[in-house]
Formats: sequence, structure tokens, C-alpha cells
Amino acid sequence: MDKRRTYVQTARAASTHATRERILAATEASFDRGPLAAVRIDDVARRAGVSRSTVYQLFDSRAGLLVALADRLRRQAGFDRLVEASNHPDAREAFRLALRESCRMFAVIPEVTRALFTLAGLDADAVAAVGQLERGRRPGMRTLAKRMHEQGQLREGVTVEEAAELLTVVTSFPSFDELYRALGLPVDVVADRLVALGERAVCRDA
Repeated sequence: MDKRRTYVQTARAASTHATRERILAATEASFDRGPLAAVRIDDVARRAGVSRSTVYQLFDSRAGLLVALADRLRRQAGFDRLVEASNHPDAREAFRLALRESCRMFAVIPEVTRALFTLAGLDADAVAAVGQLERGRRPGMRTLAKRMHEQGQLREGVTVEEAAELLTVVTSFPSFDELYRALGLPVDVVADRLVALGERAVCRDA
């Protein structure tokens, strides 16, 4: 009896996971029509082959659905590699490696990320999703700036607070997208430009 109960519970969990993934895939696909027409619950439910009530049951709200999508995008783009790069013992090298990983991530999911940022300017539900995409970046830049200071890498006259602010700008998606989309530069060149910009702004000459 216990084995059958475990089997049923496992099957239900697998089914729920598969349904969540279908809904999230449908949510991502809804951005094909542009950010302003995206993420209508009726449309998402229809695309995923489920009812509206199922969407709300699994994600609580439209905002919850968008946050879950943002979390899925982070995982798909390989956020764990960025975290690993950030942990390099040399702070300046950690900045270089992490920024390159960040650019690689952005290049994996540029359209949906761009759409979420656009939508967040007009739609309160999307603000939380952008916050999920951005989660940890600002505190991470402050930690990195502090490490640079402790390792004597900050340019003379640049405070930890100033360095954190400048690094936050350099590592943002809009900064990436200005070079990647607006100027059409390859992702490796974008990373080179942003690394150089960040180092010139906050680091001592090598």
C-alpha cells in the first residue's frame, strides 16, 4: 500500500511539473506578439492546454507566473556559471569572468529579457519578474567593490559605494543590449567593451 501511495504521489508530482513547464513555455511564447500583448492568462492557458484555474492554482497570480518565468530563464541561461565565476579569489578577475558569463547569459535569452524590461515600465506584474532576473546583482556588485577595495584594486579616489554603483551600471542588461542589439556587436566583443569600461572606471591601471 505504501509503495502504491508513493508511486501515485511521484506520478502526481511529475504531472504537476510537466504542467508547470507547459504553462511557462506558453508564457514565454506569448512574448512573440510583443511585450504589450504578452502574458494574458486566457491566452497562456489556451496555449498550454489547461484551464485558467490551473494557471492560478500553480502560480497564484499573473505576477507569480512572470516571476516563475524569470526564474526559469535564469536556470536555462546557466546562472550557476555566473555564480561560480564571481567566486574567483581575485576580485578583478572575478569581475571579468562574471561579466563575461553575464553577457553569455543575456545572449541566450535576449528577446524575452528585453520584453520583460519593456513590460516592467508599464505593468506592475512584470516589475517582480525583472526583480527576479536581477536578484543578487546589486548586492553582488557591492560585495565585489568591497573585495576590490580590500585587495587594493580600486582606482585612487573611487570609494566602495561609487565603485558598486558604476559596476551595477556596467553589468546591467540595458548596458549589454545597447551594444548587442543597438550596435549589433557580437557577444564576445560586447563583453570586451563592458569589461574595459568597468575596469577603466573603477580599477587601478594594471
